[in-house]
Amino acid sequence: MRSLAMSLAIVAASAMGLPAHAQDKASPLEGAWELVEAKNVPADPNFSLTKTRQIKILTKTHFAFMSQDRLPAKTKPSAAELTAAAKSFSAGGGTYKLEGDAYTEHIEFFVVPKFVGASITFKIKWEGDEWIQSGTLPLKALGLSDHDVQITERYRRIK
Repeated sequence: MRSLAMSLAIVAASAMGLPAHAQDKASPLEGAWELVEAKNVPADPNFSLTKTRQIKILTKTHFAFMSQDRLPAKTKPSAAELTAAAKSFSAGGGTYKLEGDAYTEHIEFFVVPKFVGASITFKIKWEGDEWIQSGTLPLKALGLSDHDVQITERYRRIK
């Protein structure tokens, strides 16, 4: 009888813990994503996905992105090609919130220090295994340009 009571107590304690785990539900954004399409208005003449590769990695609460110019498809890049690729490296990250179709990045570190502390909200939508985000980069408010940039980015889940 004592064993049965102990077993019931363990089951009850486990059941009481379930709601807390239900709140820890995974974000649909969790995982690794590759940028497959990007449109900027006004256009950025220095950015091309044929030249640059960018990935974004998200946990339940944090994001990080990295981008770098692609190396030529040959076995041994030259020293100049390696130096150019290293100079093109960019990264940033922080925390994010997803509420409905509003995805907000709270930037904690970034290769351009003026972005640190900024929060940028994007509208997102899903198309199969692709996530599309669109919004405004507040370049004018950050003192980086005389105008803001409208961006639309399409990410595909890396499998």
